[in-house]
Amino acid sequence: MRKKLSVLVLSVFILMLLPAISGSAKKPLIGTMSLEYNLLWPGYQAEIPDWIGTITLDTDGDGISEEYGMVFFCIGTGKPFDTDVRGNVVFFGEIWAIYDWVTFDFVTQDFEHGNVVLLGTDEGTVSLKNSKYRMNGVVTETNDDCSDWLGRSVHMSGIIEWYPFGAPHYAPGTFRIN
Repeated sequence: MRKKLSVLVLSVFILMLLPAISGSAKKPLIGTMSLEYNLLWPGYQAEIPDWIGTITLDTDGDGISEEYGMVFFCIGTGKPFDTDVRGNVVFFGEIWAIYDWVTFDFVTQDFEHGNVVLLGTDEGTVSLKNSKYRMNGVVTETNDDCSDWLGRSVHMSGIIEWYPFGAPHYAPGTFRIN
């Protein structure tokens, strides 16, 4: 009888604890990115973004999405000791940032932004055959409202639209934090 009572008490305790555990884990954060390529980008570095645009996210989880500024800084190919593009796939490594606002002048390269909402790194690929891009990374910094996503995995994907002369132009896509 004592054994059954102990199992019953333990079962009730676990059932009481489950809502608290499941309530603390946030659902995935999914957004829509709209990015434009910086044709005057000076090359691998972390000061002038190569992609600039917006992302729409529901960071509060209240069903109301807001628009934020988003930038990418290409810092390498994502492959050690390899900066040459070979074959039909381009590899890259980036720092990405989502700010509460961003302004960028494509002529003067003046870049200003508000406070960090989410920041992280990723590595990815672009297929030169079908223009699809995919990248995986991690959230490395957040503001207080988004702190539950710190350290979580990030996945981004979309299709690059090209200028007629062969340079990237736009990169609409999806953003997801698991």
